[in-house]
Amino acid sequence: MGYSQQVLDMLQQTVSGQIDNFWDFSFTFNALFGEDAEFSEAWDNENSEMFDALNDFELMIFLEEHDPSDKQGFIDFLTPYYEKAKQLANIERNI
Repeated sequence: MGYSQQVLDMLQQTVSGQIDNFWDFSFTFNALFGEDAEFSEAWDNENSEMFDALNDFELMIFLEEHDPSDKQGFIDFLTPYYEKAKQLANIERNI
């Protein structure tokens, strides 16, 4: 499975409310942008547009500061990012 698809799967599970622990999601998702250097480099090489679109200051601050018990807040905030990521993943697949 490609790196972009793994990210899409994480976001899809989140925006559909399929995860219970948003605290863990936040740490795991943030790690994809540098802490997990191997993943971030490979993902950036695979689909730099998607990587850049999700490597967003507002998103990172939200993940660090938002109340992890506010499930609907996560869903509402992350849905536009998920929709953008789907578009960029499809663009990448069609090239």
